Amino acid sequence: MVLTPPDALPAIAELRLIGGDELVQEMTRTFLMFGKTQVSRLDEAAASGELEQGAVLAHTFKSSARQLGAVTLGDACSRAELAARGGDVVGFVEATNDVGRAFHQARPWLEALSTT
Repeated sequence: MVLTPPDALPAIAELRLIGGDELVQEMTRTFLMFGKTQVSRLDEAAASGELEQGAVLAHTFKSSARQLGAVTLGDACSRAELAARGGDVVGFVEATNDVGRAFHQARPWLEALSTT
């Protein structure tokens, strides 16, 4: 059994209050599909040095991650966004790598929520 991290529980509880388990399942399924694309697009932006696009992608992904309680992922996205907005290519690349790792680490518990 995969456990939801404690720092995600408040966000998940709030979503359950709003729309029950159905909302949590729908949002996590959508996020997981969207997330793979976002990680790939962030990697592409980092590889090509497209900081403006990277900042937009990181901002969008950050908001979605935090809404589901994926705090570590949201924090990595925030670092990527700030680095991109500040013109820090190296920082953006490093933070983008952190985003990929954080998404990979969050997937098991998000997948578990998507079917609960």
